[in-house]
Amino acid sequence: MINVDRALRSSIRTGKVVLGSNRTVETGLDGQAKLIVFAVDCPADVRMQLEIMDVPVYGYQGLGKDLGSACGKPFSVAALAIIEPGDSEIMALQREIRGVET
Repeated sequence: MINVDRALRSSIRTGKVVLGSNRTVETGLDGQAKLIVFAVDCPADVRMQLEIMDVPVYGYQGLGKDLGSACGKPFSVAALAIIEPGDSEIMALQREIRGVET
């Protein structure tokens, strides 16, 4: 099990990450996203759009303000898309997502 907060910060620092619900949806629809992360309080309509995409989706176990803080940002982040993970181990979440699915 990876430290999600540390992996997110590393991805933002060394990779390419898109923050925000609208940009995350656009990136997922464009096929650029390799992984999508959303907060517990992500709006239901956004969450539904994200969950039907052909991209692994990870539910962050915290509010948007917690996800923003985990990303090193002073604002709330409802959703984000990993385009390039950089030096991060964030893509290991794909294995956790697959392991949880039934």
